[in-house]
Amino acid sequence: MENENVLNESENLTHAEGKYANFAENVDTQTTKENEGAFKVFKTKEEYDVAFNKMKASILPPKEEMEQFKKWKENQKTQEDKYNELVKENGEKEASISNLKMENMVLKSGITDPDEVEFIVYKVGKMDGDFADNLKEYLADNPKYTKTQKATGVETKPNSVAKDDGVLAILKAKHPDIEF
Repeated sequence: MENENVLNESENLTHAEGKYANFAENVDTQTTKENEGAFKVFKTKEEYDVAFNKMKASILPPKEEMEQFKKWKENQKTQEDKYNELVKENGEKEASISNLKMENMVLKSGITDPDEVEFIVYKVGKMDGDFADNLKEYLADNPKYTKTQKATGVETKPNSVAKDDGVLAILKAKHPDIEF
């Protein structure tokens, strides 16, 4: 009896394997046909650029429509949104100008290494009070930044640039309202 059950199970497995083997062949064939040509290897950058531009042109709307959309989107902004954008831009410009003024002060103090300039601007900028006063105090406490060594090993103070040399004097004359 056991032998008959084993034989029946064996026949069922053989029949099932054959059934699924055909199914697997069909799936493999269908998958291959669907993906055929889906991936292309480009030999040159020019081939890739041409294919990419064709694909981009088929997906994106024409340039005129994009410009019209941008205009429409700009018109949808409220006065408050426009004001907030202007305030943000103004704040970024002021921060940039302030940072440039601080770097200029550090450079005028005789620091020439760009990494040291950035470090000193950062350190002194974090201090409370006037930047110019804090810079003088910081450089007095850290004389290693203000002294340079010549090839002989003798420490000397660097030459400071004249305050009103050529271009700077002209700029001050044309723009007296800006601090240099």
